[in-house]
Amino acid sequence: MFLFFAVIAAALAIAVLIGGDVRRLSQLRIRHIELLLAAFAAKVSVALLGTAHSTIAVNAARPLNVIGAVLLLAVVWFNRRIPGAILFGAGLTLNLIVIIAFGGRMPVLLPHDADPNSAILALLRGGLDPLHVALEHPQGIWFLGDILAIPGIGGHS
Repeated sequence: MFLFFAVIAAALAIAVLIGGDVRRLSQLRIRHIELLLAAFAAKVSVALLGTAHSTIAVNAARPLNVIGAVLLLAVVWFNRRIPGAILFGAGLTLNLIVIIAFGGRMPVLLPHDADPNSAILALLRGGLDPLHVALEHPQGIWFLGDILAIPGIGGHS
């Protein structure tokens, strides 16, 4: 979740640095905001279910993860006239395909040098992460999953 907000903050900072005017964002007219809010609610529900660290919660979160992505894709479709929306939608479609293929969770390849005592790694290996499923080796359409190791920022990842 931290990475999500860090990317948004970085994008806004870069926009300002290259001469953009963030006030123009207020001129965007997003159609079907109710779908966007429903997608956000689904994603928040998945995150909250993830705090339970139980198989029941993870199984409840899987369809919500897919529903949230489908709702967000619908918002992108209704707002495809906004510059960059089609590109965003293409990436989201690929994410949705791989999430569905892996039972409602994004596959991640585990780094070979991962700390074996990591709590996050234990959750992944135990199948208790509602957003991700750990892969020991590439399988299926793994290349559409999270295959790039992104180091944590300030202890967050």
